[in-house]
Amino acid sequence: MFILSIALFYYIFIYQDITGDLGRIGQIVFSKEYRLQEKFQKDSPSTINCCDEKNFKSFNVIFMGDSFTKLTLYPNYLSEMIKMPTAEFFSDNIETPEETFVALCNANIEMPKVVVLESVERDFVTRLCSLDFSSNIQAQASVYKTGTEKQTDFCTFYKNMLFDNGAVSHLFLHDSLFTCPKKEKDLFFYYCDLIIPDEEQINIAISKLDLLFQFARENGVYLFYVVAADKYDIYQDFASENIFSRKELLDFFIEYEYKNPFFVNTKTILVKKVMQGVKDLYYSDDTHWSPIGAKIVAEEIAWRMDSLGIIPNYCK
Repeated sequence: MFILSIALFYYIFIYQDITGDLGRIGQIVFSKEYRLQEKFQKDSPSTINCCDEKNFKSFNVIFMGDSFTKLTLYPNYLSEMIKMPTAEFFSDNIETPEETFVALCNANIEMPKVVVLESVERDFVTRLCSLDFSSNIQAQASVYKTGTEKQTDFCTFYKNMLFDNGAVSHLFLHDSLFTCPKKEKDLFFYYCDLIIPDEEQINIAISKLDLLFQFARENGVYLFYVVAADKYDIYQDFASENIFSRKELLDFFIEYEYKNPFFVNTKTILVKKVMQGVKDLYYSDDTHWSPIGAKIVAEEIAWRMDSLGIIPNYCK
């Protein structure tokens, strides 16, 4: 009877207020008014399309990547800024965005002028280390699985009432960097984002990046490699008291980005905005960029395309 009462309470009063991937995985209640704010209600520009490998040449820019490509508006904003036909490409039989790109080139498919490849910070080093430049489009069985996927229902909620499930971690911030009611100074993030590769893996990843950019040039493609920074990495230095280890993974790539502007380290872009007091770059209840953060990333990529003379006439 006790469990039944909790279940009834959950479905009547709590279920509707659980939003975002962090809310669902951690069964955390956020204000449902948060996502209804006008600044989040951005219409998706109509200049982006879905495509398959048969019509790549119909577009100047193709996007491929993880959930940041699928769930945030940065491809849409970028498409609107450069005022050119662009498309998103998703494959169901390749394991990672990196292998997808390599496999398509190896299949002798006519590639677009520009490919914007996005990979999440928590996985990009491991992916690069294992990247096989002989990959083909029949190589793998599934697409972009992450270690954060788990069942998120009443049972999870009930367990979290008794035990901390460990999937979602929390810190207090010294400033209000989100506008979610009653959680303005709360930082929620995946615990697994605290795990970082060792120095040897990082060095291998840098070598593989060089090979990946060379591979792209040999196939006539301008490749922009975008690392979507983990939420914790962006906000860790703004915590009032950080009980976790500092994450410095993307700091190792600052010099690399300086030498190679085709590598887009979103940490360096977004941390500057947080320091300027910009709020809600990521959703409070989610690990992904809000439209605010997505537009900032898109502006940076568009500016680089212009300054490198690849797609000119963009004024930042």
